[in-house]
Amino acid sequence: MTDAPLTEAEIELALSDLPGWNHAGDRLERSWTFDGHLAAIAAASAVGWLQERRNHHADLTIRYNRLGVSTTTHSAGHKISAKDVELAREISALLG
Repeated sequence: MTDAPLTEAEIELALSDLPGWNHAGDRLERSWTFDGHLAAIAAASAVGWLQERRNHHADLTIRYNRLGVSTTTHSAGHKISAKDVELAREISALLG
């Protein structure tokens, strides 16, 4: 998998298979709402383990029962790459 930035067309095509994800500047973003704070923390921990396995780390934000995920590829000049799309797919598969 390459670190090359994706084109706008490639990003839009990828988003067509990523329900709930948004293209925000040079990032892919999505949030989830859980039944409570501990459920959001558990989800963040699960995402953290997934990211560690892939060696590609998104920014995670917890606000009580909400988990926000925002990903970009530093080695692609802080742009969206295939690594971000694959990470988004895996996180969606994990969290629904």
